[in-house]
Amino acid sequence: MKDLTNEQLCGLAQAGDGQAISRLIEANLPFVRKVANQIVENPVQQEHLSACGVGFDDLVQAGSIGLWRAIDSYDFSRNTQFLTYAAPAVRRAMSDLIRQYSLDTVWRLRHDKANAWKIIYLDEDLDDTEDDTVETLIASPCAKLPEQIYIEQETAAELHEAMDALPDRENVYAQYRFGFTDGEDHPLTETAQYFHLTESRAKSVERSALKLLRHELLIEIPERAYARAEDKLTKELVAAGELHAVELRLKSQKKRSKKITAATYEYLADCGGKWGALGYNFKDDTTEILLLAEWDTILSHRFAMRAIKYLKEHCGGTLPEKITLTFIGPEHMQVRASNCRLNKFQI
Repeated sequence: MKDLTNEQLCGLAQAGDGQAISRLIEANLPFVRKVANQIVENPVQQEHLSACGVGFDDLVQAGSIGLWRAIDSYDFSRNTQFLTYAAPAVRRAMSDLIRQYSLDTVWRLRHDKANAWKIIYLDEDLDDTEDDTVETLIASPCAKLPEQIYIEQETAAELHEAMDALPDRENVYAQYRFGFTDGEDHPLTETAQYFHLTESRAKSVERSALKLLRHELLIEIPERAYARAEDKLTKELVAAGELHAVELRLKSQKKRSKKITAATYEYLADCGGKWGALGYNFKDDTTEILLLAEWDTILSHRFAMRAIKYLKEHCGGTLPEKITLTFIGPEHMQVRASNCRLNKFQI
């Protein structure tokens, strides 16, 4: 078992091998520790972690639980490495822990007379020199709930994430120009001199950096967060029996004279079981169920027929790589695709 890959260990773990579960978690502890260390060393998070009492070991434990939870839902047919799949679950488990401790730790922040934020605990005895009581301090409009502080720090973390996504040139420039490195903004002229650039060239780099940063903050990060939230909600509604879902993903396509002539999609019924497969011929406008998904009904092919209906009505020149169709009953269906808005249509 020592030389098995993550994927092989995960397969054994899904089959109920307890030793494989332990080995899989142990093999990936360095990654869990790395993520925990990134959070602990993040200056944006340090004061918050200290105030709510979350330490490095707490984060590692939460991340290990997130890793463990990812085992059952890992899908081998996606051809994705296990750690790539599990990484978001690890980070999410750590974030959930911090958020929970923030709500459980009863403290707020207020401005003191030096106009600096100070942590106030509800059960602490204030110094005799304080004019206010704990009750008046936390009732102040300046006071902030732990959740507010966490949201602000999450926003700052998103900014750092967006900065990391910039190309090296724009990243280094923006880090210096806007004080990410030393906490002080630097004027354009000074920044240009620092990087041995003309002012016009510095302005050009700055425009490029801000444009890319704006795109990352307003589009990429929110879209990823929205997609994660929507996927989670869909799975919860399916599990509760309130919704049905068909997930489609493009497996292959054939072209002739640069024009798509046929495509094969894999489809999954109600977020679980084994994947099925559908074939679509653009030339003849015909579809075929190549392999029935595990949880699809043998007689009605309920999920496959909804997927086929969508493919015949909506596949034009460009094929979506991934689509999620959700439906409540036989009357209507919703569609969620990559770079596609939600819409309804009759079936």
